[in-house]
Amino acid sequence: MKGFLEALYQYAQEERIGRYLESREYYRAVCDLEENWTAFRSGLTAEQGERLDALLGQERQVGYLTEEAAFCSALSIGVGLGRL
Repeated sequence: MKGFLEALYQYAQEERIGRYLESREYYRAVCDLEENWTAFRSGLTAEQGERLDALLGQERQVGYLTEEAAFCSALSIGVGLGRL
């Protein structure tokens, strides 16, 4: 079953999520975030930048695992509701 959930999660990531993020608010938030990161990084030393990148990589991994867990939970709820 885990292989099925992984395939379904990949499909949702690649084919479905994008359309929910096609909004002016999302685009504006991404642009603002990129500008703020650029400004922030310009004040860091090379070592600080490397440490920050390592921490952000760890944070991203935790975020992916959290997203996957939320997806599996939502799918489980949907299946449960379908049985009612």
